[in-house]
Amino acid sequence: MAKTTIGFSLALIILGVLSWVLTGRSSATALIPSAFGLVLSVAGVLALLDKYRKHALHAAAAISIVGIAGSLQRAIPTAISGGELRVATASQLLMALFLLVFLVLCIRSFILARSTE
Repeated sequence: MAKTTIGFSLALIILGVLSWVLTGRSSATALIPSAFGLVLSVAGVLALLDKYRKHALHAAAAISIVGIAGSLQRAIPTAISGGELRVATASQLLMALFLLVFLVLCIRSFILARSTE
């Protein structure tokens, strides 16, 4: 699961940088997915060590919950209001999707680990 965490963190970093470039480098908030990706990458690297694996993966799951809530808080009102789908809204929705898939994989991993103990 540590390598999966690192993979999702790289996807978020790429999403943030791509969003920043597509918005004309005008808004630092476009890099928010990259910030979440950096934090997840730290958790992923820590999870490579047996000593920190459980805590790091639980922290990564918690970070993903915060990211999902934060990105949907901004994206859903824009999508519901019928406004045009801009780069920012698409980025927020993609971030929420990435983190939701990651969270499901984390929960699945936690359940499997618990059943093998």
